[in-house]
Amino acid sequence: MKATASIDKTGITHDLAATGDTDGYGNPVQDKDTWIGKNTGKPESELRAAARRKGLNLKELAALMGVTPSHLGQVANGNKPLTPGMRDKIAAALGEVPGQGVVYQQGGAVPGGQSTYIRERAREQGMSLRQVADRAGISYHYLSQASRGHRHLSPKVQKQVEEVLQAPVKVEAARPADIDPRALWERMDAHGYSQNETARRAGISTGHLSQIMNGQRTPSGDVLRRLHEVLFAPSQGELVAPVELRVLAWKKGRRNGVVVRGAGGPRNGTIRTGGRVPWGAEVEFAYTTGYDSHGRVSVNHIVDERGCAAMLKRGKPEGI
Repeated sequence: MKATASIDKTGITHDLAATGDTDGYGNPVQDKDTWIGKNTGKPESELRAAARRKGLNLKELAALMGVTPSHLGQVANGNKPLTPGMRDKIAAALGEVPGQGVVYQQGGAVPGGQSTYIRERAREQGMSLRQVADRAGISYHYLSQASRGHRHLSPKVQKQVEEVLQAPVKVEAARPADIDPRALWERMDAHGYSQNETARRAGISTGHLSQIMNGQRTPSGDVLRRLHEVLFAPSQGELVAPVELRVLAWKKGRRNGVVVRGAGGPRNGTIRTGGRVPWGAEVEFAYTTGYDSHGRVSVNHIVDERGCAAMLKRGKPEGI
């Protein structure tokens, strides 16, 4: 089995087309000709988004860099060149040098009856929107309004929400991702669990699990989390101890790379090559190598890093 993972988004479908009378939560939706999932807010530059991840607005970033907000804004929008000197100042303040393009839109309004990207991203993480708000230290009402574009998140709050979601905040409509029954069956087979045993361990009824696996019911983030805890813990045949080497391959646009970590480095006893996985990159595969608990058999174990999203079908890329 080859594990395919996504750091930013996985099963969420952004370019919406209605497929029924409800949106998966029982809410009525518009006719498919008027179901639009695109945000109508203003584009946000990559530099402004990077500053937000650090809890800064552009004015605060400019002060840190010792330049005027106007000049920095023009650089961010591509109206002035990104000189080597500016590049060094940005890197010193942010730890990275974003491009001069647009990464996503901020502040659009999502019509009623449609789910939102933030809500669906929370579901992929095994959380409700209320749980995201609690972990970010803000009110549920505030986050709910912000997810629909009716309120703006401050840079500081946006950074807190993005840390909880492990993805950039996007204000846009999103259709709930369907469950992938093959993923559940594979993990049930790996553990030797029956459907009844899986339901019992997850604390749900057998009928509930049957409806989920037949596509008749959309599981909540809480149910996804419980199923993931039961099914995606390593089985006895997949346990690796100790882990000696970890390999992870990623792709972002036309860029790609491999990150390797493990034991055996000359200085601190560890190997680390390939840097870090960039923000928003897609993990194409990951695995560890080591020995079993008796130290006898070399094991290659596929590592799935998608969390609850491993049980969801991938949506089509935006624009398709």
